[in-house]
Amino acid sequence: MNRIEKLKNDAYSFEELDTLQKNATKLGDTETLGLIEVSRASKTAKGEKPKSKVDEDGKPLTKRGRREERARRQGLNQ
Repeated sequence: MNRIEKLKNDAYSFEELDTLQKNATKLGDTETLGLIEVSRASKTAKGEKPKSKVDEDGKPLTKRGRREERARRQGLNQ
């Protein structure tokens, strides 16, 4: 199944949609961006929710989030 068919069938998770959106934006792929919007709306209508990127204490759960938070704190301390 190719990428377009998977988007039409809501086969991607919210995290995968984020990655696809970043790539499609860089490439200027308006067809894929439109399908991503529809897929997100469809998932939301079905009751699916994206995973939280922070825990209950406000700490980032992803490696990227922790790295960005550390860089932000270091920027404030200088």
